[in-house]
Amino acid sequence: SRRYLSTGFVFPALQGREATMSLMRAVTKGRVQLVASRLPATRSSAFMPSTPEEWEAAGYETSKKNGAPKIYSMWNRWFPYEPVPFSPKLGPYIEYVEKDHVYYWCSCGESVSQPWCDNVGCEGTKFKPVVVIPEHSRKQWFCGSKHSPTRPEFNGTCWSVWMDVNTIPAAGLLFGISFVTGILCTWIAHP
Repeated sequence: SRRYLSTGFVFPALQGREATMSLMRAVTKGRVQLVASRLPATRSSAFMPSTPEEWEAAGYETSKKNGAPKIYSMWNRWFPYEPVPFSPKLGPYIEYVEKDHVYYWCSCGESVSQPWCDNVGCEGTKFKPVVVIPEHSRKQWFCGSKHSPTRPEFNGTCWSVWMDVNTIPAAGLLFGISFVTGILCTWIAHP
């Protein structure tokens, strides 16, 4: 992107700097591509593993049935003898449910058809499917981490499990929210 006058003349002072800058960009881009080509498979998320292999490399046990990681919640750390479900998603499942239709919510986290039980995932575990009979036809949020005390309803526990797994990004996120909230409250309360 050279700067021309209407006559097509190139400013001599800019010509040397532009050439140097484009050379520096090319060298930097080449180095980045070289480093990226030497790396193993790249992750799809900057914060957390996305494949069973990445979860295992991070030190988590994964399900043989669907690859979901077994993440110990704070409750499971205090009470280690209780069974720990696999967590296929660290967030809610938002599903449309029909009134008076019987659904079976997977409580073990190993079902392939999450959040519903496929009668294969819970076999051989201490978990049993939870019966859900909605009172209204609507979209409903279901826990994806399987750690919610209000099973099967989502209550935010999935996000606390995510924060426990991703401590540094969670700390940065909470700091940012606190900082912005402080600025807004100061601005609102200022006379």
